[in-house]
Amino acid sequence: MSDALTVPVVHLLKNGVLYQSDAPAVWERILTQQAAIGDYLHVIGLDVVIDRAEGYAYIRQQDTEARDDGTTVPRLVTRHRLSFPVSLMLVLLRGRLADNDAGSADPRLVLTRDDLVEMVRAFLPPRSNEAQLVDQIDAHTKKLVELKALRPTKQTGTYEVRRHLKALVDAQDLNDFNDLLASYRGTVSTKDDA
Repeated sequence: MSDALTVPVVHLLKNGVLYQSDAPAVWERILTQQAAIGDYLHVIGLDVVIDRAEGYAYIRQQDTEARDDGTTVPRLVTRHRLSFPVSLMLVLLRGRLADNDAGSADPRLVLTRDDLVEMVRAFLPPRSNEAQLVDQIDAHTKKLVELKALRPTKQTGTYEVRRHLKALVDAQDLNDFNDLLASYRGTVSTKDDA
């Protein structure tokens, strides 16, 4: 591998996702070496995904059916099994990101810890102890930070929703969730009327 590829490939493999704003020089190398990086990663069963408009790049495991040579490559990128509350938070954050994109000129979506608690509270089982609920949501938030879907800001208790969340939870997933939520609300209101 040439020196021109080493830095961007190592950044992508190490960090999972790279934002233009976090490493502008590496971002430029990714853009100029996109084809070579893609060829290199293809050999080890990975694809590079670059979203120039949003300013991020990440790697993902290739579909085994997508390989031209029919070879099954062992999984290199770890799949994370997510709990229901973490999955729920991902979808809710994706919805908030879509709302922010539609109604705000600022591409950044920053939420406070209280925003996250209120966003999720209605979907989790009620707790008699409010502190337990907040602790539970804090644990889920920590997991989202580990997954790089949220990034803590310099202000304590405030998180930026990362743009690559749009790739993790696409518009179809969001629509499916909204349909499921509508049917859930219909079921709950029918039980309340009875």
